[in-house]
Amino acid sequence: MDLEDCVLITDTTLSHLAVGCPRLEQLTLSHCELITDDGIRQLGMAPCAAEHLTILELDNCPLITDASLEHLVSCHNLQRIELYDCQVITRAGIRRLRVSLIIMLIILI
Repeated sequence: MDLEDCVLITDTTLSHLAVGCPRLEQLTLSHCELITDDGIRQLGMAPCAAEHLTILELDNCPLITDASLEHLVSCHNLQRIELYDCQVITRAGIRRLRVSLIIMLIILI
């Protein structure tokens, strides 16, 4: 689902997507500048994300932090996440997510 540049997308929207799109595989939220860690938390907790989400694009989402990445560790099928121009995401946060996803992959095999 491509929602890039939909400037009115909020955490509430992500909550509805998490419930209403049970087979969501790809989600583009780039330039959706109202999304926060809470919206990513809701998405990450949803069964759709844990089982089906493979691509998540969050380029230029200025309100998300490393906490958002921690909410995505349950997304064991996540193959690609884009975080360009996310000013408060750190390399350490990215490293923690990468390590968590690798560990999940090893456990699932």
